[in-house]
Amino acid sequence: MIDTIKVNNKTIPWLYVERGFEIPSFNYVLKTENVDGRSGSIYKGRRLESYSFDIPLVVRNDYLSHNGIKTHDDVLNELVKFFNYEEQVKLQFKSKDWYWNAYFEGPIKLHKEFTIPVKFTIKVVLTDPYKYSVTGNKNTAISDQVSVVNSGTADTPLIVEARAIKPSSYFMITKNDEDYFMVGDDEVTKEVKDYMPPVYHSEFRDFKGWTKMITEDIPSNDLGGKVGGDFVISNLGEGYKATNFPDAKGWVGAGTKRGLPKAMTDFQITYKCIVEQKGKGAGRTAQHIYDSDGKLLASIGYENKYHDRKIGHIVVTLYNQKGDPKKIYDYQNKPIMYNLDRIVVYMRLRRVGNKFSIKTWKFDHIKDPDRRKPIDMDEKEWIDGGKFYQRPASIIAIYSAKYNGYKWMEMNGLGSFNTEILPKPKGARDVIIQKGDLVKIDMQAKSVVINEEPMLSEKSFGSNYFNVDSGYSELIIQPENVFDTTVKWQDRYL
Repeated sequence: MIDTIKVNNKTIPWLYVERGFEIPSFNYVLKTENVDGRSGSIYKGRRLESYSFDIPLVVRNDYLSHNGIKTHDDVLNELVKFFNYEEQVKLQFKSKDWYWNAYFEGPIKLHKEFTIPVKFTIKVVLTDPYKYSVTGNKNTAISDQVSVVNSGTADTPLIVEARAIKPSSYFMITKNDEDYFMVGDDEVTKEVKDYMPPVYHSEFRDFKGWTKMITEDIPSNDLGGKVGGDFVISNLGEGYKATNFPDAKGWVGAGTKRGLPKAMTDFQITYKCIVEQKGKGAGRTAQHIYDSDGKLLASIGYENKYHDRKIGHIVVTLYNQKGDPKKIYDYQNKPIMYNLDRIVVYMRLRRVGNKFSIKTWKFDHIKDPDRRKPIDMDEKEWIDGGKFYQRPASIIAIYSAKYNGYKWMEMNGLGSFNTEILPKPKGARDVIIQKGDLVKIDMQAKSVVINEEPMLSEKSFGSNYFNVDSGYSELIIQPENVFDTTVKWQDRYL
């Protein structure tokens, strides 16, 4: 049977695997030790090691093949595009229902004078020596218990997703009374007190309660500009996209404003946006925070101010009663972000007393659409020594803009989450999970996020990420009757 390979689910129609290839598996290596005066050696254990091997491939190059007769350079260029990845890829034989997470190593050697057929080899490097089932599995917990059946020959990691139906100070999942993972605090001697009630949390799926900003420009050099444009719902119904930009000099865009249900003295405000940076261009998007008099109090946002470079940065600026700005945070993207086509950016500003805390993180929306693996994370604190920035937060506005005369790097707001921080009762447990929050735990990536915020710092010291063994495992969720939980996994083979 003629077989071919798939790389990230892509194939080349004229490429197939040479007959007789032997698939390597079960790459266990024994560790032994020789002892003087004793015959043989002592068994010290075994481990599953990474390994590499060559796959012999054949190029069909005749009049009946796809695209007919091909030149040396035609074939080579297609092969380079097919195998040229810096990161791991899914490598699958078309005839099999499993894949490797593989790297490719050169060189590719093709005869200068083509023959029929053309043969060559590609080196495969497996730092992850397991095979993974193409078809994933999932199961939903019933009465806080969930069964996992791993039909593979090796243990396998889990992905846990738990939606809170009540506020909670922790989430825990245990396996067969052997291993457990917990985020938060379950100490029974501490009172559970929710001292961080949500005031206004919203994904941007409609404009209910928002008012278009027509003439009130935003006086912020870092994140403001002229208003008057329109917002439309974009990003599959999940974001505000600016359109109909006003014709003026400088930064022009769309703004929308609303009052909060109550003023907040101490608060935590998170703004999230999506940045389309496949192409170059200038753009900015921000959430602006106003006091009860309608004066700017703070701005948190993302900006790319270079029309020919993809060097974005996150800015946080405070404003005193007179409107004078004080930039307290300016974080430029790490170089790893420059080559990503679409990123989701989170910015969180927290004020308790005279201490401001900033936390920012991002996701690669193309490779991580479920937002399980945060990247380019950063945190900073700033003290308002003179107490110039203590006015209550009462009004918020969303603004997205381009620099007139230059190409726009599209940036769309996705959501705004405004939480009041009340005085914490002495000895109380933090309610880190609110009703409706989604807890995501990726045991293989060793990441935990709550509502897409990195929460590794809240992981219980004694708990750890775990795999489920081949066969049947029983998982228990705690606390009881608080979470709707789903567990996902892939059968894994040696």
